[in-house]
Amino acid sequence: MSPKRTIVQTKNPRSGHYVKIDREAGKIISHKSSGGPYKNIPIIRKKSK
Repeated sequence: MSPKRTIVQTKNPRSGHYVKIDREAGKIISHKSSGGPYKNIPIIRKKSK
């Protein structure tokens, strides 16, 4: 099992752009103004039931 990453990204449903989140601090670090995800940063996915 891989260790949890401290910086992850997810898609903002309102704007449609990706945001970078620091899990330890629980804060949004930055957001992209262009389309597409950040490179080399894991994307948070919803767990399937």
